[in-house]
Amino acid sequence: MKSPRREIRLKGGFTTNILYECDEFLLAEKPAGLPVHETKDPNRKDFTRLLAGYLNLPDLRTANRLDLGTSGIVLLGKTPDKNKEIDSLLMNAEKEYIFLCSGVPDWKEKRFECFLKDGNKEVQMVRSGGKKAITEFTILSQHSEHNCSFGLAKILTGRRHQIRVMLRELGHSVLGDPVYSNSETDTKEKRMYLHSFRLCFTDFLGQKQWMETEIPKEFLDRVGKPLSVPNKTE
Repeated sequence: MKSPRREIRLKGGFTTNILYECDEFLLAEKPAGLPVHETKDPNRKDFTRLLAGYLNLPDLRTANRLDLGTSGIVLLGKTPDKNKEIDSLLMNAEKEYIFLCSGVPDWKEKRFECFLKDGNKEVQMVRSGGKKAITEFTILSQHSEHNCSFGLAKILTGRRHQIRVMLRELGHSVLGDPVYSNSETDTKEKRMYLHSFRLCFTDFLGQKQWMETEIPKEFLDRVGKPLSVPNKTE
C-alpha cells in the first residue's frame, strides 16, 4: 500500500522527503554533499544508512546511485527478495534531472549520444571500448546576467557521470562540478547544481506513477528568481 509523502529529519542535521513508499520500496530525496551509500570510511555518514536507521529498515538497499554533489530522487528497496523486480522497475523508468550549467548555449534542445568508459576518478568519452550513453537536453531558461542556464536532462541510459561529462563536452559544464568544470570559478560554487528531479515508473500493481521533487532552494538563490519545469504529460 502506498503511503503519503512526508518530510523527516535524519541524524547530522540532514533533511529528506519520502516521496513514495510501498511494501517493497520507497523513493526519497538525497541531500547534496551526502554520500548515497557506505564509503570506505565506516564513520562517515551516508544517506542509505541514516535512512535505514531512522525507518528501522536494516535491509534497505540503494537501487540507483547519485554522485556526492548530486541531490534528488533515490530508489531504495526494502526487502532483498524483491531486488530483481526493483532493478527492473528502475531500468524501465523515465529519469529526468535539472541542472544549472555555465554560460548560455546557442541551442534550446539537443540529443547527445556517445560512448563512455569508466576511469578511476573520471569518466572519459571514447570512440571504442565504452558503453553507449544517450541524453536529451532542454534549456528551460537562460540567465546571462549570472552567466548560467537552467535546463532539464532526460537520460535514456544510466551511465556513471553521464550528464556531467556530456555538458562539459558541449562547453557548458554543470555549475560547481569539481571534476568536469571548464572554469576554475565554477568550482567555487556552493554546491554542484545537478538534481534528480523526476522519476516516472510503473509500480508492482501496473499503475503509472510520476514522482518529482521541488526545485532546490539553492538553484533559486543562485539565479535570484523563480524557476519552473514543464509539467509531465502522457
